[in-house]
Amino acid sequence: MKWLKPLGFAVSGCFLCVPLGADDNDANDIAPDEPVRIEKDLFHAPTRLTAADGVIDSGAAWGHSGPWVEDVDGDRVKDLIVGDFSGLFKLYRNLGTNQQPLYAKGVNLKAGGVDAKVPIY
Repeated sequence: MKWLKPLGFAVSGCFLCVPLGADDNDANDIAPDEPVRIEKDLFHAPTRLTAADGVIDSGAAWGHSGPWVEDVDGDRVKDLIVGDFSGLFKLYRNLGTNQQPLYAKGVNLKAGGVDAKVPIY
């Protein structure tokens, strides 16, 4: 790593440092880190989730999706909820099991009879 040697001078009672040039013969130079992969096959390959109406996709306009699983309807089977950048949530009811989920078509999650929404700004 090359460090710049500063030139110091005082201006109006303040001491300023201005870089002058690089020192190629610094004894404290170290080699840059080289990334090394230690773990292999730690995660499964990515899989696109599907529901009854096709691939679950919140769309290009609503990036930053936040998926989570929770038993919404009390049947002890975890459903999929996907929040998006609009502040709305899509609910995909799990018609299968926790081990082999089978998601229904997504509908807006309701709270108090209206679409559940969180403020985004």
